[in-house]
Amino acid sequence: MQNISCLYQLVQFAGCDYCIFDVGRRVVEIDKTTFEQFENGQLAYPYPIQSHAKFALVYWPMGQTDNPYIWFLNLPLDEESQIVPGSRNHFVAIIQEPLGSDFAQQSDEQQQLPDNPYIKLPEQNKVALVNARIKDKFKREFSSLALACLDFLQQEDKNNWQNLTVQGWADVLVQLADPKIQNLIQNEFWLLPIELQNQLIPILEHCELPRALVNISIRQLEKEQNPAQQLAILRLLAGHSEQTKVQTWLTSQIAESKPATEMLDLLMILGARCWTALKDPLLLTVYLEKIAELPANNFEALFRDAIALPSLRRPILALMQNPSALPKTRVAVSNMIKASYGTTH
Repeated sequence: MQNISCLYQLVQFAGCDYCIFDVGRRVVEIDKTTFEQFENGQLAYPYPIQSHAKFALVYWPMGQTDNPYIWFLNLPLDEESQIVPGSRNHFVAIIQEPLGSDFAQQSDEQQQLPDNPYIKLPEQNKVALVNARIKDKFKREFSSLALACLDFLQQEDKNNWQNLTVQGWADVLVQLADPKIQNLIQNEFWLLPIELQNQLIPILEHCELPRALVNISIRQLEKEQNPAQQLAILRLLAGHSEQTKVQTWLTSQIAESKPATEMLDLLMILGARCWTALKDPLLLTVYLEKIAELPANNFEALFRDAIALPSLRRPILALMQNPSALPKTRVAVSNMIKASYGTTH
């Protein structure tokens, strides 16, 4: 068998097509060119989290889209979010040894992967969203689970929702480009029982929302006084956090004199889900200075996650090189380096 080290080569050699979805931050598709450049060491992984690339690799034999297979992978990254070839090659070897090159033609039982440290199932909402995006990609008919959710949205009575499933909702909500579904969601979402809203937000945070729903939600965010509800609305707007009004709201919240430990949840959601808002230089500065007030382990986790993102790495390094910017962050980074130097030497 020819010498194969890349995942994309492995599935192509098995006669398969494939697609990739990030599942670490928001469930979004990564185009094949980007993924192949990442695997070839030419590009950083676009959405690193906790020093890992967490993604779903979906593959199917050419022309046979009725039963695709999914590997949920968790690959370590280096400090610049580049692939660690040894780990990826190890996983490919684990696949090749028992399954051979024609694994895509085998039955489900034969395709069972050996135990390995690289396969890791994400939370239920993300698994449901990957499944929903695959169905959407292959233009599948709505399942009975999805039709039940759609039917519920069209009913006057909005109290009988407990039997609706996460998978049904995910199947519906990835279809927000459909005008009918778009209208239903933007007209009904803020009228739903709050418990149902809170179940749908961890799905909707991965979706592109209709503009009207974004605008209504931003207004809700600006007037909301309950901290838990503020965080829920912020998650809902995760895919739209580059909007100026969202960035302005975040900046004013984080710039408050409240102790950083009291806003840890907000800082964590901003870092993990709404990181695109940090492209705003003022918000990025305020964020870094606020996380510098946190206990050392919290600061290190959030700072490393931010600087690992290719879209933020250069802006953060530029700020760090400006001697009059980020006084608290400099001290916190210096302490972090000293502490890690002390533990490794």
